[in-house]
Amino acid sequence: MRALAGAAWIAALFLDSVLFSHTVALRLALLFAGAALVAGTVIRRSPSLRPVPPIWPAFALWGTWAAFSISWSLDAGRSAKEFQNEIVYAALALWVCYVAAQARMAHRVIVRVVALGSTAVCLVAVCAFFFRPSWDWHGGPGTHSSTLITLMPCAAMTAWYAYRSKWSWRAQSLVWLLAALLFLSAYTTLNRTIWIAYLSQITLMGALLALRGRERQPPAALVRQRAAALAIVIAMAVAATAIVRHIQSQREASGSAPEISRDARWNLWPLILERVENRPLTGFGFGRGLLRHPLTQEMNEGNLWHSHNLVLDELVQTGLVGLLLLAGLLAATLREGWRSLRNPDDDLRAACGVALIAVVAGMLIRNMTDVLWVRQSALLYWGIVGVLLAWGAGPKHEVDAS
Repeated sequence: MRALAGAAWIAALFLDSVLFSHTVALRLALLFAGAALVAGTVIRRSPSLRPVPPIWPAFALWGTWAAFSISWSLDAGRSAKEFQNEIVYAALALWVCYVAAQARMAHRVIVRVVALGSTAVCLVAVCAFFFRPSWDWHGGPGTHSSTLITLMPCAAMTAWYAYRSKWSWRAQSLVWLLAALLFLSAYTTLNRTIWIAYLSQITLMGALLALRGRERQPPAALVRQRAAALAIVIAMAVAATAIVRHIQSQREASGSAPEISRDARWNLWPLILERVENRPLTGFGFGRGLLRHPLTQEMNEGNLWHSHNLVLDELVQTGLVGLLLLAGLLAATLREGWRSLRNPDDDLRAACGVALIAVVAGMLIRNMTDVLWVRQSALLYWGIVGVLLAWGAGPKHEVDAS
């Protein structure tokens, strides 16, 4: 379908646009254009087209409760605006990317276009760090670290799939160069959590791939593979620990961060729990920062205007009900990743399933010490999830990257 092919290009360009911070008008224009093409395609529904992602019911329940919370919000206007940004736009990103990724040529277009955009944003971050500190086209360290945690599993599983499918040496080399650039760019953020997320994601991906292949491996080969995997994990853990300590010492020396034991978040989180006790089931209304003024006054710190923890922030916004609905949505996403992973005969579906699980895990880890699952980071997350859900569901497509 010509409209679906056009939507695939738009979805790829949309994913590129959300990698950068100063592209709000562009990303919305692409999102609405993609939605129009996808809607037209769904109306003329092909028997082979899946019109909505399988996690749609769970997303709808979470979004509906967020919409209800506007009625009891401390600031209904702010909650309504946040609902538009974080639920409506996120739903469009998920839907557009899911349907567009089903186009016959979507593999070739999305992989190559997003790889180019990822390379560009990493180069911007590296140049900003070493040469032009005033550049913030990549969204700054916090947003960029969230971007990298979403992209890294995709690059890693593309490298695995490229090896399994015997792509040309040139194509495989380019994928590995991109993966290396993602690690170099991670250092420029001077963020500590990203290395914990990277280590966790790589360990998780290795474990899932080993679990998938264990039935087809002789015992001796399986022991060698597990020993090699364990050695890699230990080496990465040592390297990640050294990097985190180095970054922490740099930040302490520059005065940009205190010692970990003196971090203000240790005092913030008990205060957030006290607020949650006032509205445990419903929260104070959807949207980050509804308790901005009381928190900044009580903590005497301008940067501590929200909970800096995804679980606590969900409790503050939409209460225990909202947290359970979000947990259901994430569980539904992980379930789809597991189903794709367990397909024994399709490496593409397995790669997408593993990447999907690792993307969810990385998002959760990154947002345990801050809440950056908003705006461009959230749009990238939902767009990537939509693509991985579509490709992980099949049918089988051969990806020619020679």
